[in-house]
Amino acid sequence: MVHRSLDATQIDEKAYAEAEEAFRLATVHLPDELVLDVAREVVHRLAFRMPGVTVSEGYPSDAELDRFCSALLSAQEDAADRIILTARRDGAEIETIYLGYIAGASRRLGAMWESDQVSFIEVSIGTGRLYRIIRGLRHAIAPVVLKGKPRTPALFVLVPGETHSLGIEMAADLFRRDGGDVDVCIGQTHDQILGLAESRHYGAVVLVANSKRVIPALVQLSVALRISQPITPFALAGNLMDDEPEAKTLVGAELVISDISDGIAELRRLTEQG
Repeated sequence: MVHRSLDATQIDEKAYAEAEEAFRLATVHLPDELVLDVAREVVHRLAFRMPGVTVSEGYPSDAELDRFCSALLSAQEDAADRIILTARRDGAEIETIYLGYIAGASRRLGAMWESDQVSFIEVSIGTGRLYRIIRGLRHAIAPVVLKGKPRTPALFVLVPGETHSLGIEMAADLFRRDGGDVDVCIGQTHDQILGLAESRHYGAVVLVANSKRVIPALVQLSVALRISQPITPFALAGNLMDDEPEAKTLVGAELVISDISDGIAELRRLTEQG
């Protein structure tokens, strides 16, 4: 069941609902240890966006962060949402929401996790709620995340673990011939891909996957890339959809590319949105 607790005037309802469904499916498709890897990804990518020492004026106090973390872990589905909405309505800047509440809570949840103060279920619930909040607030958060980053039309990524690179190489070549600049990641690790993505603002991200065995890597990568590219449309390419019809939902992809030549025109339209 998709919850819609955040006010429609404050958030992107579609992105909020898609993030919730993606996390739900991840708990269904992945074993517990891999769900934890996805949760770690959310915590890691968000936590270190908050300065380690300097705390800007207006950032939440320790007590407020404790309350927000408790809300993220509580039985009340929309408790954390209400805290964020209240802060926004009280005039909190989006930097305070993102760098103070969200990044601050990620750091705190990470510390609680390391000291075994929270269970697997609590970690999954809390990080899932954090993720859907940032996806819902993506248009407001984007200027904070993307500030100063050069815009590049597209990023093509062969998901770590995949070995068939001919299709992605052909697609990238066709995209360039069509006049688009593109970064291509083939044979790179998860962290190497994220290192590049953190320095850019992409018009579109294309994830290429052909087999079910890479679904854990695909989900973890898509979550991390969504955090660094909050308003960028995603496309899923490759043969994975033949074996896993829910892959599009797991990634939250706006486009599925089944044919390279036909897909380039669709991808060009997608880059104009991101």
